[in-house]
Amino acid sequence: MKIRILIIFLLLIFITACSSDDLSIASNMVLIEGGEFLFGREGKTSHLVKVQLDDYYISKFETTVEQWEQFLQETGMPYLWKDEFTDVREESPYPESPIGVNWKQAIMYANWVSKKYGLEECYVIDGDSVDWNLSTNGYRLLTDAEWEYAARGGNKSKNYIYSGSNILDDVAWTWWNSESIAQRIGTKKANELGLYDMSGNADEWCWDLSWEYPYSPELSLDNPTGPSINDYLLIEKHQFRISRGGSVGGSEEFFFTTYDRAGLYELSIGAGGPGIRLARNAE
Repeated sequence: MKIRILIIFLLLIFITACSSDDLSIASNMVLIEGGEFLFGREGKTSHLVKVQLDDYYISKFETTVEQWEQFLQETGMPYLWKDEFTDVREESPYPESPIGVNWKQAIMYANWVSKKYGLEECYVIDGDSVDWNLSTNGYRLLTDAEWEYAARGGNKSKNYIYSGSNILDDVAWTWWNSESIAQRIGTKKANELGLYDMSGNADEWCWDLSWEYPYSPELSLDNPTGPSINDYLLIEKHQFRISRGGSVGGSEEFFFTTYDRAGLYELSIGAGGPGIRLARNAE
């Protein structure tokens, strides 16, 4: 009798654990130990910037089509998988490949995941305006600096050119080996921190507006998040956000390095655009 009760108890624990992470997100978060590093790469970027980061969590994997479809089903948000000139099927045939979205959709998804896990939403959305409450504990996008630090291997970095290797094909799905089709996540080699596809497959949205960090040998940035909207729009007409890592459509090796930074208009990219890699503040 006692054995039967114990078995039932263990089964209940197992079922509860499974149902509490039906998105397989919380169980795949990795703690990144913060520290100081030089943002950029000598001889490859215009200058280096000293950056200090706190600890944070990052997903091992990019957000998948399967996870995105659950978001669409629960929110009723419309979405076309391909552009109007090719394929307008409403479902993707690749459930374990990364999803491509625009930046605003990535923000909405992060808030939805936070609610699913009973956490406070990070982003306040008012029309096209988005504010980030930095103190919240919910899911969010990485900052530009957090992305580069993690892609380079954090405090375990071996200073690879790409995320996890100096040989691109070891770690990245690219134009040369994928026929420009997004592949299943986690099928290439992980980097030093156990993170997959930070080079290749889908490039990834960051929070930061697209800009160059100022140059000063004495400057040290503490958890930088980029310029404010007001400061940024003094020099730009549209809001461009940082995208990182390169994608299956990329045919230049530089795009897949840990130091390349692209700026994309945050509302212009739909299906086939940059993907999502979730992060959280460390508590």
